[in-house]
Amino acid sequence: MFNKPISLATLVLSCSLFLTSCATWHKGDSAQELVELTPEQLEQINREALELASQRLTKMVAGAKTSPDMTRYLATDLFLKANMAMMSSDYVTAAMLFTHVHELMPSDSFIAKKLAVNLIRLGELEQAEKVLAQVYIDSGKSDEKVGLILAGIYGGLGEEKKAVKTYEEIIAKNPKSEDACVFLSKAYAIDKQEMKAIKKLESCARGDKENGVYHYYIGKIYQDLKKDSLAVKAYETAMKIQPKFSQVVSALGSMYEEKEQVKAAVGLYSTYLAKNKKDATILERMVQLLFVQERYAEVIPYAERLSDIQPDNLNLKVKLGILYTDAKKYPEAVTIFKELLSLAPQSDKILYYLGAIYQEMRQYQDSIEYFNQIPSNSGLYSDSSLQMANMLSTLAQEEWKSEDQKWSNQFVGFINERINTIPQIKVELSVIKAGYYESVGENKMAMETMMVVQDEKTFSTQHKYYLANLYERLAKFTESSELIKGIIEKDPKNAQAWNFLGYAMLERGVDVEEAYSYINKAVELNPNDGYIRDSLGWYYFKKGEYNRALKELSFAFKQVPDDVEISKHLAIIYRHMNNFSKARDYYENALRHARIKSERADIITQIERLESDRLPASTSQSVVD
Repeated sequence: MFNKPISLATLVLSCSLFLTSCATWHKGDSAQELVELTPEQLEQINREALELASQRLTKMVAGAKTSPDMTRYLATDLFLKANMAMMSSDYVTAAMLFTHVHELMPSDSFIAKKLAVNLIRLGELEQAEKVLAQVYIDSGKSDEKVGLILAGIYGGLGEEKKAVKTYEEIIAKNPKSEDACVFLSKAYAIDKQEMKAIKKLESCARGDKENGVYHYYIGKIYQDLKKDSLAVKAYETAMKIQPKFSQVVSALGSMYEEKEQVKAAVGLYSTYLAKNKKDATILERMVQLLFVQERYAEVIPYAERLSDIQPDNLNLKVKLGILYTDAKKYPEAVTIFKELLSLAPQSDKILYYLGAIYQEMRQYQDSIEYFNQIPSNSGLYSDSSLQMANMLSTLAQEEWKSEDQKWSNQFVGFINERINTIPQIKVELSVIKAGYYESVGENKMAMETMMVVQDEKTFSTQHKYYLANLYERLAKFTESSELIKGIIEKDPKNAQAWNFLGYAMLERGVDVEEAYSYINKAVELNPNDGYIRDSLGWYYFKKGEYNRALKELSFAFKQVPDDVEISKHLAIIYRHMNNFSKARDYYENALRHARIKSERADIITQIERLESDRLPASTSQSVVD
């Protein structure tokens, strides 16, 4: 009967219960010796101990039956020990003890129920059915709880007809038995008698009008039958009867979500949560739905509420931190991620989030501090290194030409160290280093930095353009042209390369017509590229054809409104056309988007000259004087 494995606690309990030595556990055996036994040996010992205990109890029960007082005494003693075993989740021992108590007091329904519960927990359904069936009959089939358990056992044993009959008997004597009605309807539905199940639920609903659960299950059956309109009607009826019925809201909302009726689902959840603010189940659905829909501003209040209810939900906190970041609520995001970091100090993702947030806040030193804690074996190490390099470059630029070269030295040292430790981003780090040198006017050092890595596998066409541009600035025109012509040789339809070649010749002021042929080739290959149309406009400007130049440059500006060079070109053309107001507008637009210090300084100088040019001659002279 009891074929489940038992624990060492059972062995100790069994032996101590009856003040006897166990067959294989001798007085001198220590707990350590028992622990060192294999699981199979320990199980064998336990089985022997339980069998011995059961045999002794059988004899004790037989002897106790000769006297009512002895029966009462032993039954009480065994009941207390059985309860103790039950509370320790030792259902094997509990079932064995309750079996003997039941033998002593066979008419006690309370003992019978206790025995049946333990048998069910052990999976001994057939034994439990025998015990409960008798209790149910003895109660005149009026004990609703016993009847429900018994019907459930019948279902577990596959005896559906007995289960249905028992549920029907319960409802006949207890018309408002919610469990019996629901389980009976489920049994009908499983038997493919869905309409019979619905009729039974409708009947129960008429007898219990303030209970929405029946309409909820009607909705579930209709939903399984793909009769969605009837399912929705049933769910809505359930909600009308019980407005706080969370389960039905969840079911209807899920139905809307599956059909991608997002508006309906959000409306349902928001209406419900307006009155039931702390329903975690519906809050979770609302947060997940809005998060997936990327409706970040709307989801934050619900996520905050859910986080208050579930303070230990770390995944939710991460999600809330991301939401705060997206909404630019950086202090709130920092608070969330610092709390998470205290719980997981080595988490590279949390360190990365904090670094990224402080970077957005332009608190670069704090950002660098967190990025720098990411270990080298992390998948985020390379990217965090690039972010640190960019921020150190910015800090170094800000202190350029000051006496303190702290950040400049730290930046260069950091770049050199990471180039050696992360060779796969050597080119990217070199570009940042070159960009720093370029920004402070050290074009030669920028060029040399790029030349060092030009043979690397990751040195792309874009990197070649950058190096060629540095060559142009240093008047190394042969090197620049050879580099770009090498790109064209490999890819004759590369519009950007043709454009670069033509624009560079325009800027040098040599063979303007040949430059035009290159630019025109680029236009043919990619007519909607703003940079290429800028070059064409600049060609017309060089030719003195200002109206044609303006037309091309205006088109280019629409394509790339944040490009500094295009804005400057428009400003220059308007200046030559004596439209100083327009010229200033485009210079100011260029200034807004300029990132390099030398470039900003040049634009400011051009604006000052523009103001001087627009003044009348006498006024201009007096200003100069």
